[in-house]
Amino acid sequence: MASILLNGVLFGVLLSFLIGPVFFVLLETSIKKGIKEALFIDLGVLLSDVLYLIAAYFFAQKILESLNENSYIKYIAAAVFIFMGILSILKKQAPQTIKKVNIDTLETPAEMDKIIFQKKTYLTSVLKGIGLNAINPGVLVYWIAACTTATEELHIPKDLLIFYFIATLGTMFGIDILKIYYASKLKNKLTPKALNNIGIGVGFILITFGIIIAFKDIS
Repeated sequence: MASILLNGVLFGVLLSFLIGPVFFVLLETSIKKGIKEALFIDLGVLLSDVLYLIAAYFFAQKILESLNENSYIKYIAAAVFIFMGILSILKKQAPQTIKKVNIDTLETPAEMDKIIFQKKTYLTSVLKGIGLNAINPGVLVYWIAACTTATEELHIPKDLLIFYFIATLGTMFGIDILKIYYASKLKNKLTPKALNNIGIGVGFILITFGIIIAFKDIS
């Protein structure tokens, strides 16, 4: 069991340093909007990874066949990333500060509306994380590869795979929290112009990933 958990942690560390579009979106969100919103996006990414892992384990062959037969899927994904990149380039946003509200001292409906709006924002962030991760077919492919590697090369028994991938996903999420935390430290040190430049840079990166997805054989 110890070796299985260790392999899971090592695999999680490896995946954490693979640079993809989610990496840049998390950093940008942490810098521009703060730790909480970035964490909720990352929570959405984690939920998406769990769903993809389940799908990869039970339906790997059917998924690969579907990706081969329906090549338009990657073009839809590419278009979404390119669209997100364009929005990031065009969007002008100064640093935001969210005022903490003590629920015990609420006296007006306006203050309650602020809390409701904040909860909706966090839900939107979770959904954004799920969508951002799920729209990339390459993510599903590498989870299929991860399941194959775990069972055929590492020879992990199927009944213990859950512990291996819990260690993997837990490590990934923990390292993401560190990335988000340290990125957020830059928030108050950057000018609005610098923040906008970060958005432009992330936008071009997303467009680049979209182009790569469009021309790459994902299966």
